[in-house]
Order: sequence, then C-alpha cells, then structure tokens
Amino acid sequence: MTVFPRDEVEQAFQNYFTVGIVNEDWVAWSQLFTDDATYHDHFWGTFVGPKEIEQFLEGTMSAAPQVYSAYHWHNIDGNRVVYQIVNQADSPVAGEPPIGFRSLQVLTYAGDGKFSSEEDWWVLYDMVRFRNRWLEALDRGGDPHFAQGMSRQNWGDVPAWAKADPSHEAAPSWVGKGVTPILSLKDITFGTRTPRA
Repeated sequence: MTVFPRDEVEQAFQNYFTVGIVNEDWVAWSQLFTDDATYHDHFWGTFVGPKEIEQFLEGTMSAAPQVYSAYHWHNIDGNRVVYQIVNQADSPVAGEPPIGFRSLQVLTYAGDGKFSSEEDWWVLYDMVRFRNRWLEALDRGGDPHFAQGMSRQNWGDVPAWAKADPSHEAAPSWVGKGVTPILSLKDITFGTRTPRA
C-alpha cells in the first residue's frame, strides 16, 4: 500500500473541509471520493460511490438547514485523517452561544486529492439533546423563521480554510433542487442500512 506524503494528505483534507463543510457544496464534495469509496455513518448506514454519498449528504443536510459544522481538530497518521467537528446551530436567541454536539470522522486518503472511505461517529442522545435545546431556545424568544435562515456566524478561532469569510452567505448545493429531506431511516431508499440489535 502506498503511503502518501503528509503534506499531500494535509492539502487534500483542507480542500475537502473547505469544499464540503464550509462551502456546503455537497455535489463537488462527493467528487472528492473515489468511484468505489464507502461512506459509513453508524446510524444512517453505508453508501458507496460519489452519487450515493451526494444523495445522502444533500438529503440529510437539507433536513436541518440551520445546522452547520465547525472545525475542532484533526490528526494525520499515514493515509488516515481523524477529525472532530461540532455540529451546531446558531442560537435563535440573540446574544446566546451556538448550540451543538460533537462528532468524530475517520477518512482514508487514496491519492490524487481523493478519499476512499469515511466513517462518521456520533451519539444519538447528544443529537436529540441538541435538537431539544435548540427548539427550546426557539420557543423562548427566537424568530420562528430563523431555522430557514441558515445563519453561520460562529466558526470559532480556527484556521482560515476551516471557516467561511464573514461576508459569506450560505448557499448549500441542495437549495432550489427539490431534494427530498431525509428525516428518518425510512426516507432512505439507497445504500445499506446498519443492522440494529
């Protein structure tokens, strides 16, 4: 197996992060995976190849337009990149900090700026608690239209490639395309579901 230079892996990861997580261009982001890449989310299932990965990301992201991901850290070991993000939403109540929960991702770099796999790990309880806290803030005094506004104001003190420019207006690739939001497992008609105990 070829072990790629660390600088090449680092550059590919930064590009991956900017294209998908910052700019939310899930179509271009899915093309950063090899044709036979596997994307495994421990809750949603496994998706193979750029087309299924794109369909999965646009479906899940469009289901919660107020949510975006802030960089926390990453580490490189050979062809493997492990990184952590905070899946978060700006608070509907002015002056309050964002509300979020962390997830861990493991990428395998395959060369030519592409990745052959990703694994996503997050805790369902944390996600449910995040959702409930955000809805409580909305009820407590937030603008009822805030959820559709796609506010992206709290990237944190992170490298320039890991956050949007202050003048950036969110325009995820799923906007205006008639993408069907994925709200539950029954909404997914592609990929392979993770067996349940």
